[in-house]
Amino acid sequence: MSSTEIEANLKGGTVSTDILTSEESGEKEELEAVNDQQRKQNEEDDHDTDLEIDEEKEEFDATGRKEYLEVCKCLEIVPSSYFLRHMQDSVLSLGHHGIGSLGAKAISFPLMKNTAVMKLDLQDNRLEGVGGDRIARMLKENCFITDLDISENRLGSRGLKSICRMLTVNSTLKRINLSGNHFSDQDAGYLFSAIGENMGLKDVNLSHNEFSDNAAAVLGQALAVNEFIEYLDLSWNFFRRGSTHKLCEGIWSNCRLKEINFAMNGFGDEGALAVAEVLMRSTTLYVIDISYNRISTTGASAIGKALEQNDALRILRIGHNPLGMDGAKSVLNGVAFENCVVTVLDMSGVEVDREFRDTKQIIQEKKELEVFHGLVLGDNKITSNPLKENGNTLLIN
Repeated sequence: MSSTEIEANLKGGTVSTDILTSEESGEKEELEAVNDQQRKQNEEDDHDTDLEIDEEKEEFDATGRKEYLEVCKCLEIVPSSYFLRHMQDSVLSLGHHGIGSLGAKAISFPLMKNTAVMKLDLQDNRLEGVGGDRIARMLKENCFITDLDISENRLGSRGLKSICRMLTVNSTLKRINLSGNHFSDQDAGYLFSAIGENMGLKDVNLSHNEFSDNAAAVLGQALAVNEFIEYLDLSWNFFRRGSTHKLCEGIWSNCRLKEINFAMNGFGDEGALAVAEVLMRSTTLYVIDISYNRISTTGASAIGKALEQNDALRILRIGHNPLGMDGAKSVLNGVAFENCVVTVLDMSGVEVDREFRDTKQIIQEKKELEVFHGLVLGDNKITSNPLKENGNTLLIN
């Protein structure tokens, strides 16, 4: 075989030795040695290739820890060791951790793909509008979180706008706490589409904000068409007189709402008249709190008459209002009606007389009823203090 033919066979990878004659045995041995060397080289190349592929493969980061650390590095912030330890817990409590807006951005990336967290607590972290926006974006992608507490974060207009946009597409959240976020009456417009279109929320907390007349009208319209919310907290806002009536119009049209908190709004007797209308019309409302609302005897009398026709309410909280003796008795007499099913009447801070106490005892003999109230006037006795030698000092027992 010519050298040219040998070279041609080498280029093909291996050399066939069957065709070689006995005269070319020396060349045969040489070619076999070359073939062995070529095979060894090919095996080494294959091993090197396998190592390179293994090096190129990156382990899948199911927890999101690596992604979180990379984002923190890019944002030049210190990673939260607590978040790293608990990011796979079903309840992730990050309240009062000082996360801030950048921290919210950092945790939002791994949480987008997180499948473990179901309850997320971000209370009091000064997220502000920017941080609220990042959390809202995350919740557009995450379909496992059902409970969100983002209260006391100063979200403001930007934060509420982002949250409300998220709620129009998110159907996983069942409970959201937006308490204490400096929402003003001008921000209320964002709530209409969020509450009107959302089909998942059952519990909404909007307490400790600055909602007033405009918000009352918007919320009233939204609640009239919403068929999912069961618990609504509107305490510590600025719903006054006429605005309460607009809000209540939507509430009595709602066929799902079970509990509402109106405490600390100061809507007075006009608001109490609107609440009385709700009690006469609603067949689903089980709990209502209208304490601390400047309700006098007039408003209490209207509520008492409404209770005569109500057969759904279980708990009525009307304490710390200037009801007066007659107003307190009007509410109690309304509860006394046979069709009324109220089991808890909270009139804490309201002074009553002996007649009220006696009526209460009679009612409790006939039906299950727990009543809380203030002092019973007329029960106090003035006696002398035996410890004083002059006998002139008096004590009230």
